[in-house]
Amino acid sequence: MSLIYDAPRFGLKGSAAAAWLEAQGIAVPPQANSWLALGEDGRILRLGRGEYLIEGAPAETLAARWQDGQPGLYRVPRYDAGFLLEGDAVPALLAEICGLDTRPHAIGGQVLLTLAAGISVTLLCEAGQRYRLWCDATYGHYLQHTLREILE
Repeated sequence: MSLIYDAPRFGLKGSAAAAWLEAQGIAVPPQANSWLALGEDGRILRLGRGEYLIEGAPAETLAARWQDGQPGLYRVPRYDAGFLLEGDAVPALLAEICGLDTRPHAIGGQVLLTLAAGISVTLLCEAGQRYRLWCDATYGHYLQHTLREILE
């Protein structure tokens, strides 16, 4: 199980965010708290009506195209700690730290904004027993320690 991973991230919000992303060739999730895969290593999360987190190679491309001062468009700095959780033990692990049902069939294509081990996290299930979880970077070591303790 890989706990902490590092990938380029790009955050964006505002009334013009969806149109700007689409103009850049990025598919936008249809509703709040949903996500889409972007190629083999990327993903876009819609965290509200007009806020997006893009991760992986597409994030680097968008950051290079970004220009400040566009009406209705604001860059959101993303300094999250990212976790990749894989394996049969993950649903049981998440059941110990999260009050929501995180089994793959319960999450579907949703993005969960919830508490895990007492801190705010963003969680999605990519496929089967493969999950991605993000939290404020200042809590990254705490969450990593907590997950390792439960696994052991």
